[in-house]
Amino acid sequence: MSLAYVMMNTAPDKLETVLEEVREIEGIEEAYMLYGVYDIIAEVKAGNSEELKTIILNIRKIKYVSSTLTLFVVS
Repeated sequence: MSLAYVMMNTAPDKLETVLEEVREIEGIEEAYMLYGVYDIIAEVKAGNSEELKTIILNIRKIKYVSSTLTLFVVS
């Protein structure tokens, strides 16, 4: 199993819209709103690295996501 955490920056007035869209993506275990440098964090689980890559690309395609930082869990 592959696991990653994806932190996102969004358009300021679209935070809740993006959070709802992220939570609908298959493979997103949990997603939360943050205060600080990033606006949203999502826990992503997949069967393998290719599935994980697809999920992350789906996050990046969301209209109001301006940037992401992905942290791959190694252990």
